[in-house]
Amino acid sequence: MLELLGVAALLFGLFFSAVGVIGVIRLPDVLTRLHASGKVAILGLFGLLLGAALLMPSSALRLLTLGLFVLLTSPVATHAIAASVHRRQEIADEIAHELAKDSTPTEETPFAGANVTAVLTRSRIQDIIEAQERALQQRSRDGGAK
Repeated sequence: MLELLGVAALLFGLFFSAVGVIGVIRLPDVLTRLHASGKVAILGLFGLLLGAALLMPSSALRLLTLGLFVLLTSPVATHAIAASVHRRQEIADEIAHELAKDSTPTEETPFAGANVTAVLTRSRIQDIIEAQERALQQRSRDGGAK
C-alpha cells in the first residue's frame, strides 16, 4: 500500500513538473512564466520528494528537509525576479518618457512599453561600454601614480 501511495505521489509531482515546464515555454510574459515555475518548484518537487520518501523511508528525513528548504527559498527567489522585472520596466518607462519629452509634438516615440534593451540603441550601449572602459583606464593610471 505504501508503494502505491509513493508511485501516486511521484506521478502527481511528475504531472505538475510537466505542466509547469510547458507553462514556462508557452506563457507570454515573464510574470506568468514565473507563476508557472513556482508551481514546478512547490507542487512538482513536493510530489516527487514525497513519493521518494514513501518509497525510500531511510532517506525520508533528508528529502523532507530538502522540501522545507525549497519551501523557504522559492518565494524569496520568485520575489527577487519579479522585483527585478518591475524595476526594469520602470527604467524603460522613464527612458520612454524622457524621449517623448525631448521629441517634437509631431513625432511619435516608438519606445513606450519597450524593455530597456530595446530602448537603448546599440550605439548608445557601445557609448556606455566605452565610457566604462575609459573610467577603468583612468582609475588604473591614477592608482599607478600613487
